[in-house]
Amino acid sequence: MTTQFAQAAETEAKRLAALRMQMLEMHPFWGYILLQVKLVPAQTLPTLATDCLKHIWFNPEFTAQLNTRQLGFCLAHEVCHQVLESFQRQGCREPIKWNMATDCAINDMVRKITFPKVSRSSYDSASYLYEMPKGVFWSSRYSGMIAETIYEDLCHKSKTWEVTYVSVTLPTQENDGNRGSGNGGTSFPPVPWAGGGCDVHLPVKLGPEQREVLADRIRVAAEHFHASSGRGDFPEELLREAGLLGPPRIPWQRVLHRYADVILHQDDYSLACPDKRFMIHDLVVPGHYNETMDRLVVALDTSGSMSDDQIREVLGEVSALVESSREMTLIVADSRVRQVVSGDELESFIRAGRFKGGGGTDHVCVFDYISRHHLAPAVFVGLSDLESSFPEKKPPYPVLWVTPEEHETPPWGKVIEVPRSPR
Repeated sequence: MTTQFAQAAETEAKRLAALRMQMLEMHPFWGYILLQVKLVPAQTLPTLATDCLKHIWFNPEFTAQLNTRQLGFCLAHEVCHQVLESFQRQGCREPIKWNMATDCAINDMVRKITFPKVSRSSYDSASYLYEMPKGVFWSSRYSGMIAETIYEDLCHKSKTWEVTYVSVTLPTQENDGNRGSGNGGTSFPPVPWAGGGCDVHLPVKLGPEQREVLADRIRVAAEHFHASSGRGDFPEELLREAGLLGPPRIPWQRVLHRYADVILHQDDYSLACPDKRFMIHDLVVPGHYNETMDRLVVALDTSGSMSDDQIREVLGEVSALVESSREMTLIVADSRVRQVVSGDELESFIRAGRFKGGGGTDHVCVFDYISRHHLAPAVFVGLSDLESSFPEKKPPYPVLWVTPEEHETPPWGKVIEVPRSPR
């Protein structure tokens, strides 16, 4: 590996790392997936490539020719290949046209990614986060189409495309010390490359276990999107069609912490306050302009069907959120408010273990108490089986219900089920 290549690789690796953090902050779904792969320089590549699971390889001499927005486009392009499992879907299709079809569909997706909180009704050239490099395959004729449909149309055309074949040897995670020198690593037979595109399509087929790893990664990325209050781009319809948005298999504790943490630390994003960490890389990332942490209010329904062990377990998880909030208030109630516990008193309350009360359940008194005392919570967490009465009007703050598996349906709010403890 030459000194010149090593210096170029180091410079471009910093740019790519900054773009990865930009994507994580602005588009958590895509950013989480990108965070799971290793970015590796490779001198034998003309552009970029991915194995759709562990690596994204890049030729720093190619990426250095791109401005930051174009480089971000190429990086997002590789992530899309992973999510869409491009090579897995090829089947018996002709490789060149299938590669062009997948690239066209992906380029159409990436070009539509905007800065966070941009309304679709107000799109303009300044709304888009990335810039499509010159020479990539895209046509407005195929906008909104899936790769299979584009492929069928390409097959009906008599046009031929000039294709070259490149031989590549790529360093893997086990021999990244070579830093793209071409010594060792995984060698591929000559791979077709149409030239001028973002990447080379590697004939890497994932096995069942690898595909399951990728599917789990996508599910967790979806969790990151929802935990960030739905910030950024999220291809929900596409993922549902692929069967990747089924019932979540996420521990309730993790859902509770993710949901509450995001809201308690809710930072709005503004380009008027750009994040200075990224400006040295010519990246304008919206900065946070609301750094305050607000109040957490928890309501314990003492007449509900949750066992003492479940209540103790949930309150233990809630106590871990106390340090994240400016103030915490626990309201203990059944048909009326019985006790109010501050965050400083929560551990003593849990140790005492007097969780059961009498009478029916009425959450109207709980929300009335919050209103009368001007608590204005950043998030409300209610522990209840939801067999209760509720105010007619939804409160003006997020509501999270933590319930046993058998529960009623609340009129509003997000529900997290706590499974029975094994006997």
